[in-house]
Amino acid sequence: MKQPSILLTLAAILASGCAYMLSTDSQDISISSSPAGAQVMIKTTGGIEVFTGRTPAQAHLKRKNEYIIDVTLEGHASKQVHLEQSINPATFWNLLIGGIPGWIIDGVSGAIWKLEPETVTITLQTASIDGRDRELLVFSWLDEQGEPIHQAVDMSD
Repeated sequence: MKQPSILLTLAAILASGCAYMLSTDSQDISISSSPAGAQVMIKTTGGIEVFTGRTPAQAHLKRKNEYIIDVTLEGHASKQVHLEQSINPATFWNLLIGGIPGWIIDGVSGAIWKLEPETVTITLQTASIDGRDRELLVFSWLDEQGEPIHQAVDMSD
């Protein structure tokens, strides 16, 4: 009786992908920005939107795709980060245990891949017309009706 159970266990192991069993077909990606509260949009490289939120955020993404993370905040230049695929080290267990069926399952499910970087930290720069940092001297006063007037002088030049 022990012989069939051992064979069934061995068959189950050979029929499943090691990376899929050890790390699944999805991955959590952490996204933060300075300043915080920026809008995050994640699309596949094919243009399909899969996530929107605000920083700090955590997105649960399928490993079988590569992604573009777009981070925007009013008054700041937007930034993009490319999430790339690299080989998931857990897939190498197929050499010892899973064999060809394991490689196939990992490949079809996307578990063969790991998304990088796992943690995305973005520093957003204040937007400007020409991309340069500027030093401004701002004068403020009230007009005859009590409305504020502001005048800025560029001190950078």
